Amino acid sequence: MKPTIKDIAQRANVSTATVSRILSNKKQSYRPKTATKVKAIAKELGYKKNLAAAELAAHSSKLIAVILNNTQTNFADDIIAAIQAATDQAGYQMFILYAGNHDSRLLNQAISVALERHVAGILLVATTLDKEAAHTLQESNTPCRLISVYDEADPRYTGFKFTSSNNEEIGYLATNYLIERGHSRIGLAGIDRSSTGKQRLHGYQRAMTEHGLIPRMDWVEYGDYSFGPQQNMLKTLMNKELDAIITASDMVAVGMIKEAHLLDLDIPKDLSFISIDGTFLCDITIPTITSVTQDFYQMGTIAVRGLLNDEDSQFIPVHITPRNSVRILTTKSLEH
Repeated sequence: MKPTIKDIAQRANVSTATVSRILSNKKQSYRPKTATKVKAIAKELGYKKNLAAAELAAHSSKLIAVILNNTQTNFADDIIAAIQAATDQAGYQMFILYAGNHDSRLLNQAISVALERHVAGILLVATTLDKEAAHTLQESNTPCRLISVYDEADPRYTGFKFTSSNNEEIGYLATNYLIERGHSRIGLAGIDRSSTGKQRLHGYQRAMTEHGLIPRMDWVEYGDYSFGPQQNMLKTLMNKELDAIITASDMVAVGMIKEAHLLDLDIPKDLSFISIDGTFLCDITIPTITSVTQDFYQMGTIAVRGLLNDEDSQFIPVHITPRNSVRILTTKSLEH
């Protein structure tokens, strides 16, 4: 097996970012003694090819690494398509590294591989940063940008620019849409406990509170945004006598509607659904699914532009796409 910068870093007792800078001959904050030690270990391990190419690659790389959290849902399809088109148009090439599903080990491994390639930049799609990953990226001085994830309250995300939808706004819009149509016992299904899930939960709670409704935590069922077996989740929520459910993704919505049919529930007569994402899945179900629609293609396009031009963080607008999964219980609030 060929040696990696992670192998060198472990032997030298320094970070992979420090090894990357030394082998790229970047004149930055490391001691000459450390540089000598790292280069000696690299030579000992047979890291000769990368040493010879490092300086050239550091100045002429046209590679963009895309690190993707492998959530079992389909939201990233348009993001990846847009990144491919935008990087190609700008004269760059992209390659994808999978970071598991919120797997710290695989995320840090992916970051190390990207830094070994001396990439021009790194795009991290829906990845949850841990302290090691954040530290490595910050030390590397490699341009990077988060996509479809952010957390301005978490110090791990400090200094990282992002391109994303506003998750709190998503939760608020979905809840408010249902309330305006007469729903009051509204569940939230399939969110996880990451920053994205917390932000959407906060938006849901804010909308409920503004309308004088009590947001009950037993109306919230946690998941992982995937299709999965949703029957137990749906049964649990139906025992709460809900009149509507917000699903954390289209995949969750499809799974729950499938199980609703098996339980002989009439959607939306017996239960209304609104989904978060608004991908093609919303148009191929029976009934079609009303959604808070995110523009994932625009998100990917703007993320590439932001990475290459060092632009500020940006929220991509979202909107409600009415379809056939929400029943209007009352039109009173819609008349105003």
